[in-house]
Amino acid sequence: MKRTAILMLALLLLAAIGCGSNVQTDDPNVVFVDPNAVHGGEYGALYFESNGVQFGIYDETEAVLTALPAYRSTFTGKSCAFEGEDVSYFYAGFAITSNVIDGVGRITGITVSDDTVKTPQGLYIGMPEEDAAAAFPALRDADWNLVDGTAMLTVVIADGAVKEIVYSPAIAED
Repeated sequence: MKRTAILMLALLLLAAIGCGSNVQTDDPNVVFVDPNAVHGGEYGALYFESNGVQFGIYDETEAVLTALPAYRSTFTGKSCAFEGEDVSYFYAGFAITSNVIDGVGRITGITVSDDTVKTPQGLYIGMPEEDAAAAFPALRDADWNLVDGTAMLTVVIADGAVKEIVYSPAIAED
């Protein structure tokens, strides 16, 4: 119940803050999903990129799916964090999870699923812990759970290597 109240407060805060993106690049090959039309969160450095498309937590799902190549499969199930159902879209090396928030499909999770994908932050599954710490020192300093705006990047380290990489909504701690 307490987690639901915190999540609702975070969503209300998002609505009050408005839209915009802190992510910028000079690379002409990078395609941004139009932040004025679809961006739903302030995820700062915690964005993901695939096929030259940069996106993150709370971006509009349909705009991202349209900008990316076709997904391989989907899965729908009852959401544990939001009302209704989550829909997961599976791509080679990663998955996007979406939920309807205030009538709009929004990205609520991005999970790297294998070692074929490297994140914009320089991380990949199987990467030695020391290399991950050198690639993204702020993440190591935050005990592998870094929050930037509305997004959180969680990296699970086991047996001295990166085992999981997950982008999710930032939730205030008690």
